[in-house]
Amino acid sequence: MKKIIIFLLIPLFSFAQEQIFEEKVEEQIIEEKVIDHIKDFFSALDVKNYDKIILSQKVTTDFIIYEMGDKFTLNEFTDFIESAGYLGWESTEWFLSDFTISIDSNSAHVSYLNTGVFIYPNPYRRDILLKENKQWLESVLVVREGEDLKIKFLQSDEIYSKISVFKKSS
Repeated sequence: MKKIIIFLLIPLFSFAQEQIFEEKVEEQIIEEKVIDHIKDFFSALDVKNYDKIILSQKVTTDFIIYEMGDKFTLNEFTDFIESAGYLGWESTEWFLSDFTISIDSNSAHVSYLNTGVFIYPNPYRRDILLKENKQWLESVLVVREGEDLKIKFLQSDEIYSKISVFKKSS
């Protein structure tokens, strides 16, 4: 009798394991989509690809970013960086790592380490390029709008910054 019960339970156990595996794979796919969406936001923010239209497609209409101790809408944020001479920078790169993601049916909370490397003209001596290495701990709320993912909130805390001379023109 024990053998019959065990024989009958094996398919149930196998089915449960298969279902758990499928759920894990689905969760991993969703996590990858969320990470890709955040990386796409930073790609559109990169000075080489800078595109306000794509940025606006990556965020909700009520998007808020807390950056440098201030609260900005997307338009306020892009106005701020543009007025600071951002579009005249040589390069901007972000490397995102150490992701922690919590997902429910319509949103994801993501925290990660953002390491940025920026090269830009010295505002006091235009013949000198500066290189700035920065790190932030960031937290993002990504929501589902229909079939699309959108960033609703991004909060950034700087944890490291070092500026050095990159190049002097001859």
